Amino acid sequence: MKFSRFKKKGDVSDVLLLVLIVTFLSISFIVVLFVNDTLKSVITDTALNESSSASTITASFDDINTYSVQRAFVIFFGILIIGIMASAFLVRIHPAFLFLYIIILGFTILISVFMGNLYETVITVEEFAAIAEQQTMITFIMQNIVKIALATGALSIIIIFAKIFPTPGGGSADI
Repeated sequence: MKFSRFKKKGDVSDVLLLVLIVTFLSISFIVVLFVNDTLKSVITDTALNESSSASTITASFDDINTYSVQRAFVIFFGILIIGIMASAFLVRIHPAFLFLYIIILGFTILISVFMGNLYETVITVEEFAAIAEQQTMITFIMQNIVKIALATGALSIIIIFAKIFPTPGGGSADI
């Protein structure tokens, strides 16, 4: 039997990866939106505003800064959570690992507290505060990342350990 550590799925550490990826994306989006806002102000305030396409460009920047980025963030966030739930449903794990999963979920909650505080620190910077104020969906998710991680992790654990798989030869036995 060949053992591969790269074929893991449905692990409770998926929730930790969710927290880390969402934090990285939210901070990256805030910085990118700040750059977009700066570019828009350069186009608006300089001689570039005299071109025929300047109004279209500034309207596109407004659309991206107001709607597109946060909708894409929420869609990506939802896809990550659905992926965690689907992989939790597909894996078979012995119930003896429940306590290990609870410990890892506790560690994930601790990390998510730090990630939420990191996001709050970034958006308190004067330049980023106005951008984060416009991004209500991203800010809501990051302000509630601890609750989201707890709910996702708990639901993942429930899905992983609540399944009943029949044995191939009939009868019922533990995994």
